[in-house]
Amino acid sequence: MTASPPLGTPEIQAELISEALTSASVGFLVWDETRRYIAANAAACEILGTTLEELLGQEVGAHTVEGGENVDDALASGFSTGKAVVRRFDGRGTVEVFYATFTTKTAGMPFMATVIAPFAS
Repeated sequence: MTASPPLGTPEIQAELISEALTSASVGFLVWDETRRYIAANAAACEILGTTLEELLGQEVGAHTVEGGENVDDALASGFSTGKAVVRRFDGRGTVEVFYATFTTKTAGMPFMATVIAPFAS
């Protein structure tokens, strides 16, 4: 019987986190200091009515109908939660989402990350 590698190894942890974010039912978005989206999971694209290709490079908050002023709060404090109303990219109206935004580092570089989940209708 072959022993499994310990779950606590950095490689295993990176793979588990990556798979969890990729397949999560909540949206996960990463954006840079210029307030442009640089990464997102499939759920974020579905919630926002867009493709990854269309989303990347878009300005954070450009489609926000209500709650866009909170982007500045998140940048200033490093953490922000609340709700926002976002105009879907595909033109299918708006969606109200709960969000949590926080600072993080990837490869030693600072970024902002946002988790979004639609409120039940």
